[in-house]
This record gives sequence, C-alpha cells and structure tokens, in this order.
Amino acid sequence: MSRVQRIRRRRAGDSAATHKRAQGLAAERLDGPLQPADGSWLDDHLAGCPACRSVAAAYETDRAALRLMRDQRPEPPRDLWARTAVAIEREAAARGATRRRAPGRRSVPRPALGVMSGIAVIAVVIGASALSGGFLRGPATAIAPAVSPPPVAIATSAATPGPTPISVGAGAVGWVGTSANGALAYNVAAVDEVCPQQRQPDCAPVSGGDPRLVELDIQPKSISQSPVRNQAVVVGTDAAGGDAVLVMSLPTAAPTATPPPPPTTEPTATPGTTEPTATPGTTEPTPTPGTTEPTPTPGTTEPTATPGTAEPTPTPTPVTTPEPTPSAPSTATPAPTVALTLAIVSGVKVVGQSASYSPDGAWFAFTARPSDDSAGPDIYVWRVGDELARALTSDHASVFGSWDGNRLLGSRPVAQAATPAVAVAAQSFFLDPATGEETPIEGAAWRPTVDPDGRWAVLWEGTVQTGPDGLTSLPATGSLVLRAFSSDLGVDTAGIGTVVADRPVSEFDAHWDETGTWLAVWLADTTDPGIGRLSLLRVDPVSGHVARPPGAPQDVTSLPGYSIANGRLAWATPPGQGGEGSRVQIVAWTDEAVGAVESGPVEDVVLVR
Repeated sequence: MSRVQRIRRRRAGDSAATHKRAQGLAAERLDGPLQPADGSWLDDHLAGCPACRSVAAAYETDRAALRLMRDQRPEPPRDLWARTAVAIEREAAARGATRRRAPGRRSVPRPALGVMSGIAVIAVVIGASALSGGFLRGPATAIAPAVSPPPVAIATSAATPGPTPISVGAGAVGWVGTSANGALAYNVAAVDEVCPQQRQPDCAPVSGGDPRLVELDIQPKSISQSPVRNQAVVVGTDAAGGDAVLVMSLPTAAPTATPPPPPTTEPTATPGTTEPTATPGTTEPTPTPGTTEPTPTPGTTEPTATPGTAEPTPTPTPVTTPEPTPSAPSTATPAPTVALTLAIVSGVKVVGQSASYSPDGAWFAFTARPSDDSAGPDIYVWRVGDELARALTSDHASVFGSWDGNRLLGSRPVAQAATPAVAVAAQSFFLDPATGEETPIEGAAWRPTVDPDGRWAVLWEGTVQTGPDGLTSLPATGSLVLRAFSSDLGVDTAGIGTVVADRPVSEFDAHWDETGTWLAVWLADTTDPGIGRLSLLRVDPVSGHVARPPGAPQDVTSLPGYSIANGRLAWATPPGQGGEGSRVQIVAWTDEAVGAVESGPVEDVVLVR
C-alpha cells in the first residue's frame, strides 16, 4: 500500500465517532481484557492516531495514580493540631462573648462551631496533602519541617513492597541542576534496575550520587559530552542575555585517600653515620660541575649542604626507618569545584538542538547566528584543542544536521523565501570540517540524522519556511521520514521510506544510540517550542523496519535536550505544579523488556547528552 493510500485510509476512518469509540475502549481496557476484535481494532487505531494514543496514555497514568491512593495515606503537617486548637479556642471565646452579651436567653445545645471548624480544617489539609503529595509521581512522604534540600533527588522508600525490578546493564545518566543554595551541581546516577511500565510509579526513585558543585558564567541550556574524554561543550545564556558556548571539564569523583601499605619487614635501625641511608633503587647524587661535594661539619652527625647546590638535606640520624617497600600509586584525582572552562564563541544565538561531537571526539559542530539579529544562521565547528570555533558557511541560511563519520551533513533552503509564509524546497550537503568543501546531496532532504553505521537517516522530507525569528528556516509541509542512506550518494529519496511523523512539526531533534538500533525523536510543540513530545523507536538495522516496543515512551512530554546511549534513554519533564522541579525520567531495555525509573524533583535540570 502506498503512502498516499495509507493517508487516505486513515483520513476515511478519522471521524469523531471513531475517536470516541477508541477512547471508550481504552478506558474499558483498564478494567479488564477487551474482546479480541475490539482489542485488535483499538491497537490498530492507536498505532495511527497520536491524539487517541495520548488519551490512552493519560488513562494509564491516572489509573496508576489512583492505585497509589489505595496503599498510602498522606500524613498531615506537624503543626496541623496546633493551628486547629487555636481555631477552636478562638471560636469558643467568640461564643462565650455572645452568650454574655445576651443574658437570659436559653441556650440550645448544638455542635460546637469551633469543633466543626477544626474538623473541616483537618479534612481540607489532609485532602490538599493527598493532591499535592506527588501521587502522580511516586510514593507520598510525610511533610517535615523545612530543611535545605540536597542538589539532587534522594530516593525514598515506599510504604508497601515495590515491584520486582528489571536488571539492566545500562550506562549512567548525568545531569546538572540547581542546588538549595543556588549553585549548580553535576550529578551522575547509575541505572542498574528499572521497573515494568505498569509498576513504574511504585519504583524507588533514582538519585545522583556524590554531586559535584560547578561554577559557570552562563546558565546552561544544553550539555554535550565528548565520546572519548571527560569534557563537555555547554551552550547557555550569558549575563547580557545572549548565548555563549563553553568547553568544560566535567567534575570527577571525590578523591579517596589511599593509605600507605604497611611495612613488609622488620624495621632496620640506620647506623649513626655522617651519610644518609641510600634508598634502594636510587643512586648517589652527582656533583654539579663547578661545585664541590658537601663536607661534613666536625662534631655533627649531619652533612651541611654547600650553598648553591641541589643536594637534598639528608634525614637526621639516628632514626628508625622501615625497610623501603614499593607502594602503589594513588588513583585519586582531585575533583574541582570550579569547572575549568574555555569560551569558544560568544555574541551568537545557538539554533536548534542538533549540536554534537563527531564520533571520534575530534570536532564539535553546531548552528548559530548573530545575537543582534543582523544575519541568519551558519554552521560552526570547533576542533578540540583550538581556542575558538569558526564558521564553515557564510550564506547565513545553513544549519547543521548530523555527522557521517568525520564529515558533517548540513542543510539550507534552495532559495530565500520572500515572506515568512512562503514555503520553499530544502537541500542538504556533505561538508568537510577541515577544508569546508561541500558535496551536494540529491533530493529535498532537510537535516538528515544518520545512524552510526551510515545505513539509515531520519530527515524532514518536504518544504521549509522562515520561522518566527524571521531568519531561521523550519519545517513547513511534509513528513519526518526514515530512509536508506549511503555515504557515497547520500539519502535514497527514490526508495520507499517509513513515515516517523506526519503531523505539523515546528522543530525536531533526532538521535540514534551507538548500536544504530534505537532511535529517539523529539517534536517541539507548535505553540510552545520550549516543550515537546518524545518517542523511542526500535529500527531493524538491515530492513529499516520501525517498531514501537511495549513500554517504550511514545509522545511523552519532555523538555528539549535528551540523552540516548548505552541501553537507556533519559529526558527531563517540565516543572511540576506548586513550584516542584522537573524530574529526570529514564527508560532502559534488555532483549526481552523495557522498564522505567525516575528521579525526585530537580530544579533547572539539564541532561548531559
């Protein structure tokens, strides 16, 4: 079936009654299995209807939240009774004053208003605790006196036994967040276990161990780590409101003192001579030409060094020293509390989310335009070891897509649109980062993202138009498509592609894992590009078949900037209600299952990708 036929078939069944039926069946499925025909129909509909799929996911979330209420009872604030007692006494005093002002009136027994008020206060506060206790996120905890929270979320224990976790060999997840004192903290969390999707709300939160404080002159917006060294490129906002790009040495683990090894032999007394005991494996110092050997001073047991020589001062004798034993070198590395940074460009506005290192870690590429809005974007590269990044293009219309080995892929519109509303075709090209030499790619491809093996690429196939800034081109009409790729020919636009997303897209960000098997796609919201929808897909590296495994996130709400590598995907949720920070969400997978886990609230979180 052709793509046009699929779209027509989808539209033919895209009626209000169809959506209503699908959402009704999604709700019924929460109570028990559907009839086979209904279940099959619902699965087919959800596979092609993002709106109904989002509703079904929301039903599952609500079900998990309500199930938590079954096992946990929120605890009221510790000062609840004190406030209630004050209200009761105040109300009792008011009633007493009323009786004194109206003597002779017969009092009619009735419930004390103060007591009723106290009960009402308790009910309201407990209800508010239930709503704000985070049951949509995880186990509720008692409300304690205000303390300075740590810079990372600390795992809390659930009131009931948790689900059986799934052991995974996933890589760690790093992020930078704001600590209680306003400083930035770098956190790294190991991902050893996750929980099945249906029990994820019951899973103990993950926490970043041993957070390391860092100091930056910019507020970070994205952090890209080198694939070969403990280094990252940080894109952030400086004090003037413009973007700056820094190279940062990531903090290392806290130093651990290595105790010296105990002596292996009995101590040997050093004879009281005028010469220091030579250390085995060393030689006597050689006199420097033009100088004389140090001469022992009569009546002393210690040689006196001749001024101007580099002769070391010997150890006073007599002493008792253990027989020298070779010691293991210390492996501890001091952890800096101030990030060592190098500004490689400033006075620019970084465009898009595609900035990344080359596979060998020798180059870093990104898209930027002048912060004064004097021109459109160009592709910049920075070679590791250089002081500054440089622009590879000068047409003020080019954007970076991805790397294909040590060549990068860029895109630009075929012509500058006369007005922002006019859509034009797009074109892509190879670009040598050292020489700037361009090689064109056939076909209307926009920002191809190539897998590590160079077999497949995700790209916007269609037209582009000028975005809200009046300078940068964004997707207009078309689809996000997976197509075969060749390092010699580029994108195979003549073959059959797989549509990844065919709804309106204002911006997208696609990244592969290192195996080329898992693909994460983030689509920006058309009205608020500061948030978007993230999906995880599994791609057969031979056939290009795209699957959406059970448990893998589909259209989940996410902030820009996520991390996919080493068998796991991590992203940050938008900040929660009531001033609660974002949460780091993590999914990890094995050959048999996909599971999830999350952190506690984190302020101003930025994932290290």
